[in-house]
Amino acid sequence: MVSTLQSQLRTLRRQIEGLPADIYCAARGPSSGSIGEHVRHVLDHVRALLDGMRKASFTYDARLRGTRVELEPQCAADEIVRICVAVEQLDDVPMDRAITLIALTDRDRWQAEVQTSIGRELTFVMQHTVHHCAMVAILLESTGRAVPPRFGYAASTPARG
Repeated sequence: MVSTLQSQLRTLRRQIEGLPADIYCAARGPSSGSIGEHVRHVLDHVRALLDGMRKASFTYDARLRGTRVELEPQCAADEIVRICVAVEQLDDVPMDRAITLIALTDRDRWQAEVQTSIGRELTFVMQHTVHHCAMVAILLESTGRAVPPRFGYAASTPARG
């Protein structure tokens, strides 16, 4: 699972490396966000999982909006390299190791605490990354850029024939 997440992140890196900042930061609509926002969001989730590996509880709701990763494609590409190295630590963690996920469940800041496992959350982060890569693919294609086949496709998505 770790190598699958790393592979997805490396492909994402190749897509953003060298992008002009105006394309990386441009929001195409009120609900899509920019490529940079999607990349930052993905990396926030991976960092949260790494944080959960070191602690008894963690949250995906702590977001680092407006950072250089969100605004500068080369900074994001460099951060992906660092994250891919850090993710290797997960290979040494038992996938059934219990952790507590703290999640905001409504706007009034009501929190739920649920027991989960490193393996379950690694699976979630992989699927979440694929979903946001699909959004990045749409945004890149809207600028006339080509994306690799199956970039942003879930493993369960049939190949188009």
